[in-house]
Amino acid sequence: MDTRYEVHSFADPLFYDSPVRWGAAEEFTASVEPAPSGWVRGERGIWVMLHPVGRRLPEQGWKVHVSATLENAGQVLETVREYCLGERLPFKFLRGLPVVQLQNAKYAARSASGKFCTLYPVDDEQLARCLAELGAALDGEPGPYILSDLRWRRGPLYVRYGAFIERWLRDADGIPQLAFTDPEGTLVPDVRAPVFEVPDWAPVPEVLREALAERKAARGGGTDKLPYQVERALHFSNAGGIYLARDPESGRQVVLKEGRPHAGLDQRGADAPTRLRHEARMLELLGGVAQVPTLLGRFTAWEHEFLAQEYVEGETLNAWLTRHYPLIHPDPSEAEVAEYAADALALLDRIEAAVAALHLRGVVFGDLHPHNIMVRPNGDIVFIDFELASPIDEFIQPALGAAGFAVPGLTGFDVDLRALAALRLWFFLPLQQLLALDPGKAGDLADAAAKRFALPAGFAERARRELAPPSSAGTTPAGSAAERARLTALLSAPAADWPALRDSLARGIMAAATPEREDRLFPGDIAQFSVDALGLAYGAAGVLYALHSTGAPVDPDHVRWLVEAERRRTPRPGLWTGSHGVAVVLDLLGERHTARQLIDQLAELPLDDQGEDLAAGLAGTVLTLLHFAADRPELLDLARSAGSLLAERQEKGEPSPTAPIGLLRGGSGQALALLRLFERTGDEHLLDCAERALDHDLARCATVSDGTLQVRDKARVLPYLEKGGTGIGLALEEFLTHRPGSPLAASAGPIRRSAEPEFIIQPSLFNGRAGLILYLAEQRRCHPELALDGLIDSHRRSLAWHLVPYRSELAFPGEQLLRLSTDLATGSAGVLLALGAALAGTGGLPLTGPLRPR
Repeated sequence: MDTRYEVHSFADPLFYDSPVRWGAAEEFTASVEPAPSGWVRGERGIWVMLHPVGRRLPEQGWKVHVSATLENAGQVLETVREYCLGERLPFKFLRGLPVVQLQNAKYAARSASGKFCTLYPVDDEQLARCLAELGAALDGEPGPYILSDLRWRRGPLYVRYGAFIERWLRDADGIPQLAFTDPEGTLVPDVRAPVFEVPDWAPVPEVLREALAERKAARGGGTDKLPYQVERALHFSNAGGIYLARDPESGRQVVLKEGRPHAGLDQRGADAPTRLRHEARMLELLGGVAQVPTLLGRFTAWEHEFLAQEYVEGETLNAWLTRHYPLIHPDPSEAEVAEYAADALALLDRIEAAVAALHLRGVVFGDLHPHNIMVRPNGDIVFIDFELASPIDEFIQPALGAAGFAVPGLTGFDVDLRALAALRLWFFLPLQQLLALDPGKAGDLADAAAKRFALPAGFAERARRELAPPSSAGTTPAGSAAERARLTALLSAPAADWPALRDSLARGIMAAATPEREDRLFPGDIAQFSVDALGLAYGAAGVLYALHSTGAPVDPDHVRWLVEAERRRTPRPGLWTGSHGVAVVLDLLGERHTARQLIDQLAELPLDDQGEDLAAGLAGTVLTLLHFAADRPELLDLARSAGSLLAERQEKGEPSPTAPIGLLRGGSGQALALLRLFERTGDEHLLDCAERALDHDLARCATVSDGTLQVRDKARVLPYLEKGGTGIGLALEEFLTHRPGSPLAASAGPIRRSAEPEFIIQPSLFNGRAGLILYLAEQRRCHPELALDGLIDSHRRSLAWHLVPYRSELAFPGEQLLRLSTDLATGSAGVLLALGAALAGTGGLPLTGPLRPR
């Protein structure tokens, strides 16, 4: 689970939205007051900024961070604000208590946790005065330790050397990073890591020398040593680490759980040590239960609390399913499916017995989900993570919980029984997050699971009964059972009704539009609030492109919204996440004059500042310029220049092992751009470079035991369009039209096979089933002899697993399945585009097909 999506789920029950909108209901008074005379007020996301008129900030230096808890944040802010206004010291602060809680939550970013206020001293003198005077004023105030900073004495002030103004550079792999300058004036990364580091060349003010020396001495071997030898970290969160360690006396391996004071907050505001102490109590209460780890002790090291418990050998239930689940492979045999079902049902029996053992001791586990269940090598079950457990006679409503397994409002043993019912369904169709968005999906998924795995009679009915929403009235926020049945029948009909599918998807998208907002037109991925809300991937341009290319109506007011929104911002490069993609879509929608103006502005941006990728770099720039170059020769010359620079960078050497890979960010997108430029210019050198770029991507793919070729991503392999095998396959197919005898041709078949599995976790274009449908439609166009119609139709019908009604129309969840999305990359617009390509031969990805006249 990507924990960023949870915080974007609080503001709206159906769509991802900015946490700022959720937190606005409880802002500090200082957040809404006008700027005092002589000051300028600004806002950036969750931050409010105040800057004295006429005071110029240095580009970089030692900044001061102030930490606070939920209890003292208001008073700390008043003290900081009064001091900064008196000293004319620029500062910013979090706008309200809800965002303070989010910033310090269990799964918040560790490098940013604790940062409540940031102060920008203009010189060493002001820094020293601030630490002395504000430090004295706040002495004794508690707050989370800021991991990225140097602590000033024992109070809530911390310091760090870094950039005061935003400047960016691209690393060797083309990834943008915040930066500052070294003594030679060269931009270098300003790394925001959860550990304090000072660049060797950074000036150290006299006021900080003693604190730096003390920290160095403490790190060299203080008195607060752990009584265990840590071997490796198993997991990190903002609550602290989980470590595999060894008892130096017995040699026994143990697990250490760390709790950071005032950090790792749950929804009630309890911090990590509070939950750790509670967990120790629960383990003591459950001592001797075979399915519970043995508590070995608690201790404090430095300011952090630790719990030591038995090390459980084995794997999480989630890892077990990943290794055994047959539907993630092409063409599993019926024997393999039946064997899996038998093994899963046997494991379920053992999990039910383990839950019963807890309940017999009078304990509610409270957090039953696949990551908290261990499967020993012999198949025995052990539960881990008891921080949300509670005795039945002292029941406490869990303040955290896994989406689809936790249901608000349940109490006592019902909490575990509901999670157990969800787990029973998860074993066969692991789409549990959908139940948090649309509880009514449980029955549909249970029917599909029972049929596919030939499960015992009554399985589906039991799941429907046990997973019914607490209020069993007919509708949920996502739609009624009747609407779901009607739309499921439309989507999974034996013969596809393309006009009806297109019209329903388009109506659902249009119904979700918010033209009254300036920040986004169509609700989509959380990247709208950090990357781009206008472009092709996550913004209005992508949705309008999908509607236009499939023949659905486009509202002129929505086109006007996009024109005006682009005019309000400074144009920035990017085909998929920038203004290049907006220009292309406006051109296709008839806004030729506006599109031409935008391209002229983009043409003035220096090519050297762009990365190489298709999403926001030179590859996308080349394709865009070629699109507009039909009647403008100077743009073809600029496309040549961009392509030459791309080829030059591509030839410099092998990309790093951590470089982005795939169509949007990796070598395959670069290859596609070089191919299109070759088709326009005939320069064979470009074809050589395209082959090399594809080879780089293919070299980092893995051949799986089932015969598929997919992108390696740590412990996973990915078949998807954005950074998986089929995205590489799209570019490879285009390349092979020019060099069919290339050795790379051997990869085409195994990649095609990776698009065959039944089970896909998400419905989306970039990272889900829609992308596989679009890829297979392109394969069918290029290879009509392959007979792919049945496979494409199977994928189309399986989209019904994910559909969620919205205003009585087809709609689909975005990334992580927690909320609906309408954008091209992650939502309904991407499904619309893919179905159009597969069922009606309408346009595919913008600018990736062979060049055609506008």
